[in-house]
Amino acid sequence: MRVVRVQQGGLGVPEEAYLESFPEPDATPEPEAEYPLVLVTWHDAWFDFDQTGPEDCRPDYLVRTVGFLVSDGTRFVSVAQEVLPDGDGFRAVTHIPRSIIESITMLLEDPDVAPPHDAG
Repeated sequence: MRVVRVQQGGLGVPEEAYLESFPEPDATPEPEAEYPLVLVTWHDAWFDFDQTGPEDCRPDYLVRTVGFLVSDGTRFVSVAQEVLPDGDGFRAVTHIPRSIIESITMLLEDPDVAPPHDAG
C-alpha cells in the first residue's frame, strides 16, 4: 500500500517509508518456480436446507477451480490462487481429493494471441 498525503491544491509526495524500491537495471532477478495454470472440474460437497430426502440429492454438483498447480499427488491435487514472490509460498490453496476430480485441463498460453491492452 502506498500512503500519499493530500494537500490543498493536489496530491502530496508519498511518505519515504512507503516508496517502492526497484532492482538495479543490471541486477538479475531470482528465477521463480513455474507452476502450470490449470482448470480442475470436481464434485464438491454441498449443504441444502431445502433437501427433504435422498431423492433431492445433487449428484452432479460440479465445481470449477482455476489456479496454479502446486501439487499433483496420488491422493490430492493442490491448486493455489496466488504464488508469492521470493519463494514465500502460496495463498488460497485448495486441496482437492483425486477421487472426486472429473477432469484437469492445462491452460496454455497461445503465443499468437495478444494480451488485452489496458485502456488507461
